[in-house]
Amino acid sequence: MRRVGALLAAGALLLAAAAQAQQPGPTKPTEPPPPTETPAPQPVPDFILTADVVNYDKDRDLYEATGNVKIVQADGRVVTSDWALFNGTTRTGVASGNVVVVDAQNAVHAQFMAIDLNSTVSIGMNGTLDNPQPGLAVRGEVIERTGVDTYRIENGNFSSCRCSPDKERRPWEIEAKAAEVELPGYAVGHDLWIKVFGIPVFYTPWLTFPVKDQKQTGFLLPSYKHSHTNGSEIDLPFFWSVADNVNTTLTPQWVSRRGFQFTDTFEYLTETSSGRGGGSILPSDREVQNNSEEERFSVNRWAYWWRHQQAVAPGLSAGVDLTALSDNNMSFDFPRMLGRDLQHQRSIESAGWVDGAKDGVFLQGVLSVNNDLQNPNDVDRDQFLLQQLPDLRAALVPRELFGTPIGASITTRYTDFVQFGGQHKTVFGHAPVRGQFYDTGTDGRFDSGEPTATGGFGSTNPVNPNFDPNLDDANNPKATTHTEGDGVFEEGELLADAGSRLDFYPKLDLPVQLGPVQAYAEGGVRETLWFPNTESDASRTMFTLRGDARSDFGRTYVLGTLPLSHIIEPRVRFAGIWAQDQTNDPLFIPAPAQVEPRLIDGDIRLITDDPSDRVPDARLVQLQVSNRLYGAPRTEGGPPRLLGELTFGSGYDWMQKSFTRVFVLAEVRPSQSWEVGLDGGYDPEGGHLQDLRATIGWSSAAGSNVRLAYRYNRDPTQLFEGFLGRGEEYNGSRTPTSTVNQLTLQTYLLTTTWLELFAEGYKSLESGGIDGGRVGAVIRSTCKCWDALVEVEKAARTNDTSVSFQFRLTGMGDQQRLSDLDRRGRGDAGP
Repeated sequence: MRRVGALLAAGALLLAAAAQAQQPGPTKPTEPPPPTETPAPQPVPDFILTADVVNYDKDRDLYEATGNVKIVQADGRVVTSDWALFNGTTRTGVASGNVVVVDAQNAVHAQFMAIDLNSTVSIGMNGTLDNPQPGLAVRGEVIERTGVDTYRIENGNFSSCRCSPDKERRPWEIEAKAAEVELPGYAVGHDLWIKVFGIPVFYTPWLTFPVKDQKQTGFLLPSYKHSHTNGSEIDLPFFWSVADNVNTTLTPQWVSRRGFQFTDTFEYLTETSSGRGGGSILPSDREVQNNSEEERFSVNRWAYWWRHQQAVAPGLSAGVDLTALSDNNMSFDFPRMLGRDLQHQRSIESAGWVDGAKDGVFLQGVLSVNNDLQNPNDVDRDQFLLQQLPDLRAALVPRELFGTPIGASITTRYTDFVQFGGQHKTVFGHAPVRGQFYDTGTDGRFDSGEPTATGGFGSTNPVNPNFDPNLDDANNPKATTHTEGDGVFEEGELLADAGSRLDFYPKLDLPVQLGPVQAYAEGGVRETLWFPNTESDASRTMFTLRGDARSDFGRTYVLGTLPLSHIIEPRVRFAGIWAQDQTNDPLFIPAPAQVEPRLIDGDIRLITDDPSDRVPDARLVQLQVSNRLYGAPRTEGGPPRLLGELTFGSGYDWMQKSFTRVFVLAEVRPSQSWEVGLDGGYDPEGGHLQDLRATIGWSSAAGSNVRLAYRYNRDPTQLFEGFLGRGEEYNGSRTPTSTVNQLTLQTYLLTTTWLELFAEGYKSLESGGIDGGRVGAVIRSTCKCWDALVEVEKAARTNDTSVSFQFRLTGMGDQQRLSDLDRRGRGDAGP
């Protein structure tokens, strides 16, 4: 309170001087009275004073201004008040009544204030300190300006709530007996209470907190989550602004069923590079320790990840994407730890790459390592996965050949495949088929190598030689798959060799214009060389041919007052492969278990450019017709607006002697807000619907959106995924999946200025199907003081439901909206 006494004393002295100045005294008879509503009679060069009435005592150099007082200094600082008195020589004075001191950054409001015009120092009574940015607003009994951007506050409070003045209680505020403030920067407070609607909820003798809208180092508010898998999870993030371009967040977390987990994430940005990453460690996981017979991995669990992109030179870039997990269960126990959903990925890749492109030449080098995530650690396929160390690619775009219209292009790829487990002569007594793969079935395990339900091995029953604890192969008539011992490689079976592979693919192409018809022909010779570690070297020669012919027909007409343009494009495409028998060739790149016909209907090049080691002969011709409807442009002089597109067609496969699916692909955009899509196929040979994807979506300019989708697939292939029983996350259904029949919903609604609702999820319409998703709300105070996120999520693979809550005070930490934080990194809902 000494500053208050000094302030009052200074005010008393100046008031006394003013009173004395107004008493009759010796004046020069010829001296005219000072003008009113004009600058002071003797303005000094460093400030200008205006007011309704200005009295000036020349002997004492005292100015007294009354009514609409305004003092403008040379440095841009402006003082306004109802009344002011100051000394022209010392540049000190007092002001009262709606006093406001404004500079380029801040504004101080008070009823009474002592001011020093020679410096930035000022002391105000019962005032407020505000900033143009939406940071913290400050109120205090005494606000002392000690420097350009530094203040001392006595008996003050801080809040980002900018409610109307008639509201007596703010939703939240920090009340401090004393505080030192630097704008923009931090406040250091002493004897603090945090209040919610005027009620004290937390006391601390000392606290540092940010007082600006930009990122600042400090603790963020904790969040809470509860699930069956982990119990209660409470975290308290600490944000560290290392530099303007480097951030890191350290998050200690208490997981009630497991123990303490520590996670650190970081991100950075430079003129030529950017990156983000993090790491997490959970020592002595109690849940693993209590279930050691089931969870066969270390109780010390960890993960790290890092993604970096670097511009090396014009046309040349490099990058790193590293991810490592201590065990496969990490992706189920902490599904959002890496910022993406890993529960439905078969493997996770770590890679480093260099890309270069110039004058039509493309070069790429990649080092790639994959980690199997689909089974428990002790039965996964890691040692049988072929890692690409390195994978080198080069391509030359088509160029004219000797001045003719014929174009020439080349693509080449060299890959060295490494098997970390080494080449195995036998697995559980079984030798590989032709030295290429082990005929385990799609689960990747022989009967004799499969664990029991409790996780033990050596479960072969001598009384019943067909004993199979997991019902996943040909030895049991009730099996969901019958692929073990069939002599054919299936996705999920173990590879047996490693080595190098060189693929060389030159092509010639010829574009032709035949009247209204645009035609294109491409032919190539593909040579593949294998250099396996254990088997003999081999080679393969294939011939490819691709053709495309199309033409456009259009008509323009007016529907009422709406101008429309209709374009019809018939198109014929052909793709053919002539290949030798590849049964005995090495197997480094397996063919996919199922090729989506809808993808080939969209791009027939998928047939001729297939990179796998098993490419069968192919002869496919397609006929399709596209219709496009255009309307008036959205803006004057802009391009026509596409209102809708409809494509339908079919084909004939000479190798299979059958017609391909009759497909329909439609997209309709009747307005900027609505979009409808359809992609379906009908099997003419079987006489039934084969697959269907339908979507309808709506979005508003404000950010609300709704998307409803339906997916149907008649004959999904049984893929390598979740067969072995060790926990709920790995248990596969004992009933084969005959049909995918699923609804998906995604919505985000900005219902009011304070409430946002979101939901996304999927529901199987088949009996015994699965469902999952999440629903929640973001609540935001009308004063823009706080945000709250409430979410309920169900994970299908773990059959687990979690509830989470996150609360944030605006101006205290991360300024990003919770709704944006929540949507970041989320993909489409679905299994």
